[in-house]
Amino acid sequence: MTAIEQPIELERTSIRSARAIERRRLFLWLLPPLAWFTVFMLIPYATLLYTSLGHVDDMRFIPGLSLDNFERVFTVDPYLSVIIKSARIGLMTAVFSSIVAYPLAFYLAFHVRTERLKFLIYLLVIVPWWASYLVKAYAWKTILGSGGILNVGMQNLGLVHEPVRLFLYNEFSVDMTLTYIFTPFAVLSIYAQLERVPTSLIEAARNLGADGWMIFRRIILPISVPGVVAGAIITFSLAFGDFVAPVLVGGPDSVMISNVVINLLGVAFDWPLAAAIGLVIITLGLLLISASGWLEEKTQTRF
Repeated sequence: MTAIEQPIELERTSIRSARAIERRRLFLWLLPPLAWFTVFMLIPYATLLYTSLGHVDDMRFIPGLSLDNFERVFTVDPYLSVIIKSARIGLMTAVFSSIVAYPLAFYLAFHVRTERLKFLIYLLVIVPWWASYLVKAYAWKTILGSGGILNVGMQNLGLVHEPVRLFLYNEFSVDMTLTYIFTPFAVLSIYAQLERVPTSLIEAARNLGADGWMIFRRIILPISVPGVVAGAIITFSLAFGDFVAPVLVGGPDSVMISNVVINLLGVAFDWPLAAAIGLVIITLGLLLISASGWLEEKTQTRF
């Protein structure tokens, strides 16, 4: 090796050593999230798939490679109808939550001037999260019950002569309860998106002669669509998988898919069928997230 080649070789060696150190450092940084993802995501999903392909014989799990459980989900009553019903309740919850949340988020983003008042309203939105889920569900059971505020108020106004029993133990009461519980998620999602609307854009529109309705329709609403979609996805997912509200305020016709899965696990001991239902729900969730991502991309307003 000549005197000229020796420094070049030393430089290449140092570069390779630096790259090796960088790769080891990157591996150490990636090891915790990869371990978390493997333990809490890959292994549970693999176990779920393994269980769904087997069957139960005399309360004993028998491994297998059969798709019979997935066929039962779509062909045997009441599994498919309950999934559709759960999706309908989740959709109604998402719609009602968005309708309730949008005016509040709009007011919070554009009409609250002082930081103290904005913090107070923001606090009132998140305070219900500090209360127990059961307490909030029982509160709506009291409000919608025969002796609840709604029925008592209607009787005092002379609208009815006896308590109306249509407010409780049906799908309506489940929708109302879930809307109340999950609306804060929609408020925060929509508010975060409305905060991105540039005030300079609104001022420019006003200078060009646009009125308030045109500004809302042409500027604010298109920009806020991703926040509305995100809030709807969150509330839909939470409502779709809820199992407490149907038990407390729902009737026999308001059973949701989570209640069916619980019964399969704890009463019927049909774990493979419960695992198959879980995988179907996960697949539906992935499709929903993909569709929402596509919708957000198509409706994204760039400025």
